[in-house]
Amino acid sequence: MSSPTLPFTAAAVLDAARSVLGSGWMTFPAHNGRIEGSVRSHRGHSVELCGAQHGFLYTRASLPDGTLNDRATAPLAQTAAAYGTALANVITEDHAPAHDARSASHMHVAKLRAALEHELTTHWESGAATTTWALPGGGRGRHHTRRRAWDDGDVSSTRGVESWLRLNALSADEAVTVLRAINTDTRDERRRAPVHGELAQQIKAAAPGLRPIDTHNWPLRGGKCTTSLGIDSVVRVELHYGGRPGPVNIVVTGSVDNQLRAARAV
Repeated sequence: MSSPTLPFTAAAVLDAARSVLGSGWMTFPAHNGRIEGSVRSHRGHSVELCGAQHGFLYTRASLPDGTLNDRATAPLAQTAAAYGTALANVITEDHAPAHDARSASHMHVAKLRAALEHELTTHWESGAATTTWALPGGGRGRHHTRRRAWDDGDVSSTRGVESWLRLNALSADEAVTVLRAINTDTRDERRRAPVHGELAQQIKAAAPGLRPIDTHNWPLRGGKCTTSLGIDSVVRVELHYGGRPGPVNIVVTGSVDNQLRAARAV
């Protein structure tokens, strides 16, 4: 699709586009003598530069739901800088918003930021987002969301993403508050198995649906102690004995609503 008369290369166009887009964007020229290549970001965007002809630049973005977003734009001048600027503009004004609107990962991050009053830091890498923050009690919150590899041909935004929330170094009271905030109902008969240790029993009382996962025999601590409890695909609770501050870690998986309720609880 490229015009053979353009006095610049794809690499020059992509370099100019990257200078406009800023950090976090990567460019890959085709090296075939045509104005072709691709632009990608750690936030998951992928835009193909398809060529240039008759004063137009042709682009295509692959969106998270499997659709393609084809756009043509007219650079203001026949220079690499003008073509790069036109490419950057169509990415920021069209392709990137279209991607973000269909990306469950972006939606999860937006919901988390809207739900919490803490100062959050989000790092994107290869389309996966990790958001961290400090908890008032001295612990740390960490939320991770990423696009799931499709193994059944389903590319819907809801089934095409996975996420989890981890709350580290919670006090027993904070852990109880979190567990009471989320849905821990289950019919799993394993929930009836006994738990051992004062901390484990306190946690179990807050969420009766939890089942013991790991139990150790520690004679110096009075005998058996349950060190982890959980509900499959919902929550896992890790317990640390010995009187240290922040003895509980909680990992919430499954429902994003459950993750948000847990994050808001502390």
